[in-house]
Amino acid sequence: MHALDNALFEAWRAVDPARLLNPLNVPEAQAAFFAGASAPPFRYAASTELLEWAERLGRLPVPRSHAFGGLLAEAVRSFVAMAEALRYRDAESFERWADLEGWETAPGPEPHSAQAHGAQATPGREAHSAETEPAPEPAVSASTMRRALEAALAERELAGWVVRADSVMSARILVESSRREIRVNPRAVFKASDVGRLIAHEIDVHVTRAANGAGQSLLLFELGLPGSLQTEEGLAVTAETLVGGPRPGSSHHQARVQGAIGRARVMGFRELWESLQPGYSAKAAFTVSLRLKRGLAVPGAPGVYAKDAVYGVGRQRVERWLDAGGRIEHLYIGKVGVHHPVGEWLEAGLVTPGPVPGMWPTGTSLNRLTADEFVRA
Repeated sequence: MHALDNALFEAWRAVDPARLLNPLNVPEAQAAFFAGASAPPFRYAASTELLEWAERLGRLPVPRSHAFGGLLAEAVRSFVAMAEALRYRDAESFERWADLEGWETAPGPEPHSAQAHGAQATPGREAHSAETEPAPEPAVSASTMRRALEAALAERELAGWVVRADSVMSARILVESSRREIRVNPRAVFKASDVGRLIAHEIDVHVTRAANGAGQSLLLFELGLPGSLQTEEGLAVTAETLVGGPRPGSSHHQARVQGAIGRARVMGFRELWESLQPGYSAKAAFTVSLRLKRGLAVPGAPGVYAKDAVYGVGRQRVERWLDAGGRIEHLYIGKVGVHHPVGEWLEAGLVTPGPVPGMWPTGTSLNRLTADEFVRA
């Protein structure tokens, strides 16, 4: 069992999927697109290791008699689906990957609907209208954000994790559990209110769950159990709301992205980009389109990378689970999902509890660092 678990962890670490998924030349491709190209000419890093690792994992025996044997088998299938998608980079392989991961890609509510504007939100969680204009905030640089994350790691005594700059990203921040890294896009610009929210999101959910998972019997709990991503991101979005309130227009944005995922299946890049306007600026529409078309060899053709579906659906599921009496400490034994029988595993002694950030059991705010402290530093 441990041979397969170790090999799976090493495979994810060796191939660095985020590096293969994101285009190497986003600024140049964006300039070409705005100059009239039908689709941005993305370039990607090549890897001959992907299918080699998939074949190696497929040759290792799966201990199906063990309580976690089925999870390891699912995790291998997930790796193979990811490897095929990033090897062939076509719509069909990306669709198989999404189906296996359980990323729900049905269109969400239309942007003009009441639900999209937060009118149906859980009381006390999000009642902000997307039409409300937030007060101007000071900008926070990527280097300032990096210092804030480093200080938060030190404050929480999360040793072994590093924060580094990485320009080959479509996101502003990325946590790579297999490498124990937090990556910050040096081109990204943040707002002052982002600091506390992103510490909660990236460190108090992603890093802490991974660190707790490292203390379990299998590295899979640090890497992420199959199907756990929806819970992972839903919990992270909920954590942001607890410490900083809802982001202005976040429900509206998630609803629009959910709908755009469905359209990306039948639209090329430019048609998708045009469908996002009005409502987004040209640059913001490009960013959304990039996130949904990244990884595909021909972004001008139909096809979608559907991972962004997990944020809105994940938050709804996590909050319903908590409202129904789910125990937050069960979600902090590692990177598990709300559907995993953690209570049974704890009773059987298969897993052990891990520390939970104080905001969850007590309802108090995080002891978080503010942007102003780092701007003055």
